[in-house]
Amino acid sequence: MELPATNMSETHLNVLLVDDDEDDYVVTRDLLLEAERSRFSLDWLDTYDAALDAVRLDRYDVYLFDYRLGQRNGLELLQEALKQGCRQPIILLTGLGDHDIDIAAIKAGAADYLIKGQIDTPLLERSILHAIERKQAEAHQQQLLRELESANQDLKDFAYIVSHDLKAPLRGIGSLADWLSMDYADQLDEEGQEMLQLLKGRVKRMNDLIDGVLQYSRVGRIREESVKVDLNQIVADTIDAIAPPENIEIAVATELPTIMGEKTRIQQVFQNLLSNAVKYMDKPQGEIRIWCIESEQFWQFSIADNGPGIAEKHFDKIFQIFQTLVPRDEQDSTGVGLALVKKIVELYHGKIWLDSKMGSGTTFHFTWLKG
Repeated sequence: MELPATNMSETHLNVLLVDDDEDDYVVTRDLLLEAERSRFSLDWLDTYDAALDAVRLDRYDVYLFDYRLGQRNGLELLQEALKQGCRQPIILLTGLGDHDIDIAAIKAGAADYLIKGQIDTPLLERSILHAIERKQAEAHQQQLLRELESANQDLKDFAYIVSHDLKAPLRGIGSLADWLSMDYADQLDEEGQEMLQLLKGRVKRMNDLIDGVLQYSRVGRIREESVKVDLNQIVADTIDAIAPPENIEIAVATELPTIMGEKTRIQQVFQNLLSNAVKYMDKPQGEIRIWCIESEQFWQFSIADNGPGIAEKHFDKIFQIFQTLVPRDEQDSTGVGLALVKKIVELYHGKIWLDSKMGSGTTFHFTWLKG
């Protein structure tokens, strides 16, 4: 039956009570008649099988199952309803002293349990509304997770296309350029040689850009095992890999700690920051210093250089993907490195920022959570 309410703008909810005692139905009906926040339509069934048939029809916003249902019980009905795909919240009605049943109901998936004899209108209405709100929040969360999984799959598909479908023709162009430069070098004038070198440079830049995009897309999506990483060794290996020219000195000013994280990602952070400092150095004697400060929760790392510096108006821009401050024809850069560093640092609950003055150099700082 439909229970009237004075305020027709209130929420209208369909409720099914499953109870083998008609007196309990009358009590529940009268309680819902007094509800102030919502308007309820209450139906009543008194058998296990009829209740399952009603659940399959999916017509109700919430179910109230009494624990005692003749030879079967409400807990069994709850479990079977959920097994058959019931999407609406189920509240179990139990007797005083049935605490073990209450716990079992929650573990089985009940939205709530109420003790008969202690139920009043505010409690019943509040339990129903909260159960529906929680179920809606769970459904929304599941939808977001499905959308996230779909986005991740799209990203995987994109990475596959980039790494295979785009790189394959690039390799062909690069091979053709190498073949022309070897077999037809004597037939090309100076301008032709320059154009060929320009073509090979563009192929390399595009290949580097694809690699950068792939690295960026993998951060947070493809995870390695988090291990203890000795930064003294990581930084030493990174400096060796960069192989700075003789006029640039890279010095580690303090002992560096051992931190937890993905070794490859940590190496990418130092690789990008140090290689940028080397790449853009404009002084005859370049100086790059690395040091670390310990706080209660974080390690703070700093990498300073005496290079050209960065204007304050570009402090945010440099962390955006594909953004560069120097024309690509003047300096080979993909614009991915600092965006990658920022993404990795933030993945590990840190932050990155910089201090810089034009003509005097730049210091990048970033934090890494301890433990």
